[in-house]
Amino acid sequence: MRKLTLAFGVACALSACSTMDQTNARKAGYDTIAAYNVVAPLALGYMQNPAADPNVTAQIKKASADAIKVIDPLGADLQSSTPITAIEISAAEAAVAALQAEIAKGSAK
Repeated sequence: MRKLTLAFGVACALSACSTMDQTNARKAGYDTIAAYNVVAPLALGYMQNPAADPNVTAQIKKASADAIKVIDPLGADLQSSTPITAIEISAAEAAVAALQAEIAKGSAK
């Protein structure tokens, strides 16, 4: 979890600049998607646990769906030549952080 938190922190720091050039924006986008790819299996693992709290499972599902709503367009923009914006990166980072927070709630119980 520490590595994930550190990686996410680095991604957040990269996207903090309001005058982000496209190289840094693309790197931050890839880093954010990589963070999601680390967090998603943890979410699935929690939800598949027979002892999982149904309320937490519902919150994880919602957070995961919200993350996908911003991660998918970001991934499409990264694969094309569409410019990446700081707002797009920030939204994706916030969605991944929200998913991570919901997983942490479940793990704490």
